[in-house]
Amino acid sequence: MAVIDKIEIPTDIEKWRPIMVIVNPKSGSGAGKQLLRNFRAHLHPAQVVDVLKSNIAASLRWIDEHPEVDVRILIAGGDGTICSALDQIDTLSRRIPVAVLPLGTGNDLSRWLKWGKKCGGDIDVIKLMEDIQEAEVTLVDRWTIDAESQKKLGVRLQSNKTLSMTNYVSVGVDACVTLGMQNTRESIPRAMSSRLLNKFLFFTFGTKDVFERVCKGLNERIDLYLDDVHINLPDIEGLIFLNIPYWGAGVKPWATYNDSHRQECDDETIEVFAVTSSFHIAQMQIGLASPLCIGQAKHAKLVFKGNHSFPMQSDGEAWVNSAGTVLISHKCKTAMLRKADKQSTGCGMFF
Repeated sequence: MAVIDKIEIPTDIEKWRPIMVIVNPKSGSGAGKQLLRNFRAHLHPAQVVDVLKSNIAASLRWIDEHPEVDVRILIAGGDGTICSALDQIDTLSRRIPVAVLPLGTGNDLSRWLKWGKKCGGDIDVIKLMEDIQEAEVTLVDRWTIDAESQKKLGVRLQSNKTLSMTNYVSVGVDACVTLGMQNTRESIPRAMSSRLLNKFLFFTFGTKDVFERVCKGLNERIDLYLDDVHINLPDIEGLIFLNIPYWGAGVKPWATYNDSHRQECDDETIEVFAVTSSFHIAQMQIGLASPLCIGQAKHAKLVFKGNHSFPMQSDGEAWVNSAGTVLISHKCKTAMLRKADKQSTGCGMFF
């Protein structure tokens, strides 16, 4: 990891915005590794962070030590990489605008911020960094997920879990599919070396659930509270708490309700909708169905009843949650960069 001891701001450049790049070389079927090489060919070594070899927090420490520098950050990776990097960026003493480069499977955040639905390693990095220079800053809410397991005979059934969320968090059928894919990745790492294979696995586990329906009757096994008000749920198999317009690799579930219950990404309000099955999700992905609108809230609570275990996921990370309580509360606002619609007319220096 390169160490920055001193920074000299150029006096002959009107708009100098250095760019820090955080890359996961494992992401994107090898695209991450190629991007890492391309960025290193154009930027100072201290500006390029390999998440597998460098500590993100330590690599960004100079930003707090030099508040006079107008820096921007690019994160290249999947949802997990983006989430963990944002957690470190949120600890800085000032808001640093962040762009994202889509190297995962869903890439819903990058779709909304107009950086595209997927990216290869052969992207024109000079043009990309020019676009980052001209991108518009927009604030995005981030949320804290506190999953607390219940105790039996004084012993907690499962360790408590706290994590951050930017895109969405869910319980039920879509998390079950993600969990199946995640377990496959962990048992056979090569199975996740291809985006096409990722989509095939998503289809496989989704089709499997059509027949097994392991989340059937979810509404009878959970209690939902929105802003401390108990909500009566219809017959569902999945419940999703949505922070951004996109979900499920490009679906815009709240578009149907935007006229009556407008969605904003910086209003400290989360949108809640439900799905009735994995087949319902498939219909939504091709535009043949709409989700079930449950409501909006400033904070939410899920109470898992009985002795059941529940599949959950947050920004692509899936786990099995035992009976207990899950609290969803606002964490902070993060400055993100949305790609400008206008064509590039030249920009300042980025190194």
